[in-house]
Amino acid sequence: MDNQDLFDITIIGGGTTGLFATYYATMRGMKVKLLESQSQFGGKVMQFFPEKLIYDVGGFPAISGEDLVQQMIAQAERHQPVMLTDQWVETIDNDGKHFTLQTSSGDRHLSKSVLLATGSGTFHTKRSDDWHALPYPAFRKQVPTNLMNREKYADKKVVIASNNKVGVGWALYLKDKAESVTIINPDSSFHQVKQNDLDLLLKSSVQVHFQTAFTDLFMENDRLQAIEISNSENEKHIIDAEEILTFHGLELEPTPFDKWEIETRKARITVKGNMATNVSGIFAAGDIVQYDGKTNLIASGYTEAITAINKAHKFIDPTVTEQLYSTVIYRG
Repeated sequence: MDNQDLFDITIIGGGTTGLFATYYATMRGMKVKLLESQSQFGGKVMQFFPEKLIYDVGGFPAISGEDLVQQMIAQAERHQPVMLTDQWVETIDNDGKHFTLQTSSGDRHLSKSVLLATGSGTFHTKRSDDWHALPYPAFRKQVPTNLMNREKYADKKVVIASNNKVGVGWALYLKDKAESVTIINPDSSFHQVKQNDLDLLLKSSVQVHFQTAFTDLFMENDRLQAIEISNSENEKHIIDAEEILTFHGLELEPTPFDKWEIETRKARITVKGNMATNVSGIFAAGDIVQYDGKTNLIASGYTEAITAINKAHKFIDPTVTEQLYSTVIYRG
């Protein structure tokens, strides 16, 4: 795609900060495009803790990560911005008139200003070696690596492939919701697990298999029926299964700030109160920025996004009012 439409601002990163920035910029009347490198919006909240309750976002006494992200997507879409996934931005060039953002897929995006809400990069989930040797590659590719859509596991026979605290957390969450939960761990222990969580796991109804590998999948009409596993003594067992989750750690693909000529210090962008980077017309917000008094909270990203959008708006049009209240914008 060679997109010749010129946008007022392009926001890189579709996590909670980027989603709120998208809404706020459209509320201010800006023409907005949001680019997310992953196949879904929500960033770390959706990838790491969609099932966990969040208690420190204003207006919500408690809300799950997934529910928060879904509400933020609905809010961001209110004024119909362009929101794209699977867009890894490789280069940002400035010809003095506008920025050209080039993605790894060959797409080009033109923008008068840019907001970086990328975090430190994008995380790719690891899978165990035995997983790649199994049949049904199309099915394996679709197996979740997080607990999004967690309701679908209710009253199901769930198998979790994991060697670390994430898999243990899933099992403890699902043990009273699923019909059965089984963990397949290729190692002899779980990594980075608190002893209390491990004790709860081993005393629960969850079936735990150490030093065990997947050896086969059994499907019927494109539905999982069972799995075959093999332990360290080469003993094979068949376990009934309807759903699988898998997580064996993460690999970080860092945001290419050097290629974008963005100055960083200790892998973060140092900004002042205006959220501006060292490149004129490029602003930043969220976990990636650093300044005196910085807090790494979801709510902090909202206020940083507001400042960055207002400053970007003023950058492209010095005549605009820098701040407007929503009650004024939506009046009548």
